[in-house]
Amino acid sequence: MSGIYPGRRASYLASTDVLLIFFALWLSYALRFRVVGTWLLSRILEDWTGASALLISLYLLAFYVFELYSLALNFRSVTGILRCVGAVAIAAVSVALASFALPRWGVGRGLLALHAGILAVFTVVSRTSSSRAMQSRAPADKALLLVAGPISEAVMSEITHNPQSRYDIVRTIPLRPSTPPPGGSLGSEIPPPVGKLSDAERFLDEHGVRHVLVAGIDRLTPDATRELLRLKTHGTEVHDLFAAFQILSGRLPVEDLTDAYFLRVQSFTRDTRPVLSNLFRVLDVLVSVGLLVASAPVMALAVVGIKLTMPGTVIYSQERVGKDDVPYVMHKFRSMGLDAESSGPQWAKEKDPRVTPFGKFLRRTRIDELPQLWNVLRGDMSLVGPRPERRVFVDTLKEQIPYYGLRSQIKPGLTGWAQVNYRYGSSVADTRVKLSYDLYYIQERSVALFSLTLLKTVQTVLFKPGS
Repeated sequence: MSGIYPGRRASYLASTDVLLIFFALWLSYALRFRVVGTWLLSRILEDWTGASALLISLYLLAFYVFELYSLALNFRSVTGILRCVGAVAIAAVSVALASFALPRWGVGRGLLALHAGILAVFTVVSRTSSSRAMQSRAPADKALLLVAGPISEAVMSEITHNPQSRYDIVRTIPLRPSTPPPGGSLGSEIPPPVGKLSDAERFLDEHGVRHVLVAGIDRLTPDATRELLRLKTHGTEVHDLFAAFQILSGRLPVEDLTDAYFLRVQSFTRDTRPVLSNLFRVLDVLVSVGLLVASAPVMALAVVGIKLTMPGTVIYSQERVGKDDVPYVMHKFRSMGLDAESSGPQWAKEKDPRVTPFGKFLRRTRIDELPQLWNVLRGDMSLVGPRPERRVFVDTLKEQIPYYGLRSQIKPGLTGWAQVNYRYGSSVADTRVKLSYDLYYIQERSVALFSLTLLKTVQTVLFKPGS
């Protein structure tokens, strides 16, 4: 996955997986009952419609959680092969539990075991055979870049180096002589200017370019806007560079946006979608109650471990800033000693020396966050949202980072789009990057993105303990 949208190759893999899961089901049924032919196919399609759909859905979810659609993993390695086998095993266990809970859509244990074994072989073979092709970059469409305003290095890096990017920038046209080129080391990688905007049509025709990327579309002059509209009516596709960046990265290019952008996007107006907010509240209550019940044994063991390894209270309570800057008291399992802030408030760090050995385990497994489910039930927090911060840091960050105050448009979250997409942040620079993810979540907030964040949280807990 790139951002929240599946790329072409990830979609191709998912489609192939559906066929492999279904074929493995057909083959395992044929081997189990020694029956073949159209009767068997009709049995699976007609009598097993619900069971087949449930089985395929659970397998695809497990494959996503185990990152089998990641273009960065080397599936030819031992780790990659173990990922494939582990995903199939977890999915099989999930199907077995679902069969127990929903016997009407259940799958027999013998058939399920045979299906899992066949599918594990299919999955390993499909991933190892396509591993190199998945990591190579697909042919990109040639594009002309119109520069109407500043472009950050992060934006150009994403467009030029992300393997999912569909654009290959071949030339640029600065719409103003004073427009600075992209900063940093990427400035030298951007193709040279081709001339003025009036030269664009000739260049597009001569080089067979059909795409124009506009950086700073809010800064276009009336003349430039009319010329782009004319090019568009002649078959040229005009795209907002920053919108393309959002699709690729799953975050907003905060450094490149103007106040006009946030005025235009309705999502940054408080409480404009009460139906969606009420739906999230229902999901928060249902999921948090389920997690509290399921994690009760784990929390009991955490209480015992804290009592045995460190002095002080088991629960650490601290005031945080919530929705609309209203303070609330957040609860966590204690992971630091009693004198953790004897010298005043400090940023939490990835390898914080104040954290006890058992506290490191609690943080690495995210068990220390479980008491916040009570905050979710109370309505102080949501399951998904920006990371809750302390007042002393919020006031400072508002002065240093533009648009930081927009985070308070929604409730802070137990997990968040920024937490599952970026490493553990411990500086103002890291906070700038995390803000770009938080604002993207606020802008695109939906049940789909909410659910995807929860899935990626499972990924983070399993495979990215430092995030």
